[in-house]
Amino acid sequence: STTIYNISSIIDQGIFKNVAFMQGYKAKDIDTWWGIFSGKYKTLINVPISIASSMASSCVPSLAAAFAENNTRAVKSQINTAIRFIMIVAFPCAVGLGVLASPILQLLFNDSRQMPALMLEVGVISVVFYSLSTLSTGLLQGIDQMQAPIKTAAIALVAHVGVLFVLMYGFHLNIYAVVYANAFFALLMCILNGRALKRYSGYRQEIKKTYLIPAVSSLIMGISVLLSYKGIFSLFQLFAGKRLSNAIAVIISILIGVLVYAVALLL
Repeated sequence: STTIYNISSIIDQGIFKNVAFMQGYKAKDIDTWWGIFSGKYKTLINVPISIASSMASSCVPSLAAAFAENNTRAVKSQINTAIRFIMIVAFPCAVGLGVLASPILQLLFNDSRQMPALMLEVGVISVVFYSLSTLSTGLLQGIDQMQAPIKTAAIALVAHVGVLFVLMYGFHLNIYAVVYANAFFALLMCILNGRALKRYSGYRQEIKKTYLIPAVSSLIMGISVLLSYKGIFSLFQLFAGKRLSNAIAVIISILIGVLVYAVALLL
C-alpha cells in the first residue's frame, strides 16, 4: 500500500513534466511549478496527514486483538473512534490551511506569490481525503484484510492517472491538474476502503458526529480565523513591518481558531 502511495508521486512527476513540455511550457516554469507543489504544497498538507498515519499504526494492535476474539462490538467501536478522532483533526487543519494559505506561506517560506497560495487553497480538501484513506488502510489491515487496501490503492492509482491526463490535455490546468488528481486519488481510496470496511467488519459509518459536526465547527473556526487575522494584521501594520505583522497575526489567529473550534465542537 505504501509503495503504491509513494509511486503515485513519481508517476505524477513524469506525466506532468512530459505533458507540460509537449504543451509548450518552458522548462524553467515546469520545474518551478513542480518545486512549489512538492516543496511547499505537499510539505504543508503532509503535516496533518502524518497524524492519521500515526493513528493508523497505533490502532492496529488493539483492533487486531478485538477482531481475533470475534468481538464485533469492540471492532466497530474502535473503528468509529479512530475515524471520528481523525476527522476532528483533519477538518480544522484543512480549513485553517485554506483560509491562511498565503499568510502561512509568507511566514514559513517568505513566499507571497499567488500560485502557491491558490494551489493550497484549492487542494486542502486532500487533507481530509488522505487522512481518512491512510487511516482506513490501517483499519483494514487491523481486521486481517491485508490485500484489500492494496487492491483499492491500485484501482485508485489507475483512475488517478486517467484523471490527470484528462485535466492536463483536456483542460490545460498544468500544475493544478496534479493537485486535483491527487485529491481524486485520495477520495477514491476513501470510498473503496469504506466499502471494504463495511463488507468485512459490518461497520456502518455514522455521519453527523463524525463528519457534519467537525465540518460545521471548522467553518465557524475558519470565519473567525480569517476575521481575526485581517484585524490583527491591520493593527500591527501601523507600527511594525509587513513580515512581522504577518507572523504575529498568523500565530494569534491560529490560537483564536483553536479556542473557537473547541467551543463550537462542544456546543
